[in-house]
Amino acid sequence: MMKSHLATDKIYNMKKLFFIGLCALGFFTACEKAEEITYNSNNDIYFDFEDEESGDRVDSFRYSFALYPDKSSDTIFLKVRISGERTSYDRKFKIATMGQFTTATVDLHYEPLLAEYTIPADSGSIMVPIVLLNQDPMLMDTTVRLTLQLQETSDFATSFTQLDSAKIIWSNRLEKPTWWDVWRGELGDYSRVKHELFIRTTGTTALPNDQSDYQQTPMVLYYTRRFRAFISDPFAWVAQYPDEGYVITKEDDGQYYFYNKNNPEKKYLLEYSSSDGKYFIRDENGSRIN
Repeated sequence: MMKSHLATDKIYNMKKLFFIGLCALGFFTACEKAEEITYNSNNDIYFDFEDEESGDRVDSFRYSFALYPDKSSDTIFLKVRISGERTSYDRKFKIATMGQFTTATVDLHYEPLLAEYTIPADSGSIMVPIVLLNQDPMLMDTTVRLTLQLQETSDFATSFTQLDSAKIIWSNRLEKPTWWDVWRGELGDYSRVKHELFIRTTGTTALPNDQSDYQQTPMVLYYTRRFRAFISDPFAWVAQYPDEGYVITKEDDGQYYFYNKNNPEKKYLLEYSSSDGKYFIRDENGSRIN
């Protein structure tokens, strides 16, 4: 019985070693295949960006200059990523405008694209700057779109056809937000120009969408009263907040205009009311903002 038991153990150990050997062989074979896939993968390039809130992959960006009134231009950064291995040398890729899907005009709505862009050595991605311009008055009423597409080069293919294009959509207009009616008692009637002035004079782009959190009320009152102070006396407001970059100047036509020094193309005419001795601004409907 003892010899039989020892023989059984010996056979078992041999089988165990054989099984381990097979596993090891399979492991190294799998590694070799994985390595082969990695090194033989195509040198492709694609857009890689996602929604900041949801984390979902997206192919478009929306922007409004109305939220940033001191800017005459701004830059959107599009992330471009490679597949395949990184290299020890720079590589080039190109981006072209898809004319049939683009309504924006170069030099009027955006700066020209570069002839080519560079993926630096030992890098797997790059942020491509697209400069948007805020110099067309039509952006107050019109939304424009720039559609871009990656182009094949000797360094990169564009096999990921669902990830080779990107859209940027922008304007300089505002829409009535939900929170305006929530705080209508402080803000008064809505107009687009009034909304613009609220953003310019308060330093915020939004208020809470409800009044459920009483702890936010002091903050809201700070913003709305700062705005009301401007409406009541623009000259006093400019003097009180000199670091905000806003000025009131008398132009050649003898009229006063309110604007930001960083964006002098966007000016608001100040009219004088003899009935109450105050200066005011009219909205897009010609009504006095109060």
